[in-house]
Amino acid sequence: MTRISSFSAVVFSILIAAIILLHHTTAIAQSVTVHDLIPQNFVAQGSLGQSMTLQDADTNRNLFPNTHSSLKSSPSDSAAPAPPKHRLQPANMSFMEHYLWDEDGLFRKWGWAAPLTPDERKAELDVRRTMLTAHQIGGFVTEAAMIGAVYFGQRTIDGDRSANQWHQPLVAATIGAYSITGLLAILSPPPYIRRDNETSTTTIHKLLAWVHFTGMFVTPLLAQFIHRNDYNGIARFHQWSGYITLAALTASLIVVTF
Repeated sequence: MTRISSFSAVVFSILIAAIILLHHTTAIAQSVTVHDLIPQNFVAQGSLGQSMTLQDADTNRNLFPNTHSSLKSSPSDSAAPAPPKHRLQPANMSFMEHYLWDEDGLFRKWGWAAPLTPDERKAELDVRRTMLTAHQIGGFVTEAAMIGAVYFGQRTIDGDRSANQWHQPLVAATIGAYSITGLLAILSPPPYIRRDNETSTTTIHKLLAWVHFTGMFVTPLLAQFIHRNDYNGIARFHQWSGYITLAALTASLIVVTF
């Protein structure tokens, strides 16, 4: 595989890979709200050091008139505990989800998203479903472009120099499709519930993403150091990096499709 004509495409792919890494590895710690429970048997302490319930206080009111004021319960003592606030977003959002879609997230500050309400959250889940569907379609487009790039790259290494005129445009198409596909997942609203402690096809899909986005970083970078007619040195590492990246991307598509 030969040198990629545009170094800016490599830089752009590195930036997208870094964003994807940050998206998959950083999570906001789950917040837990603790609600104080009011005891059913409220215990009042008399002036003589006797432990008395509210019923005992009423009974002994005449015996200890001076302690009557100390036995009065405040309005807050008999008030019912406030119901817990219903969460509209998962507690363990990723860094990007928290930064973009939280109640005071960037999209809401910019006016791109409405204030967080149950109705708005429902609309955001519809947007998420649409974006992830487009993400899946983009994965297949990226797969097709990458297969073509690997095929014509292999022909170039095998000695067909004319194959390079197809290899380079397909590499650029792969980088572009991969970047758009990744951004569709990164910028989508958070799910209603995230179960990070369970192993699922989504978990495997994310683990494989570690491999293919690393390949999208390494493979075009290695291409920049290939010298003309040097097909036994760095070109071989570039070749195998391309095959590994293609295999990881293919596997990540399979686990969420079938």
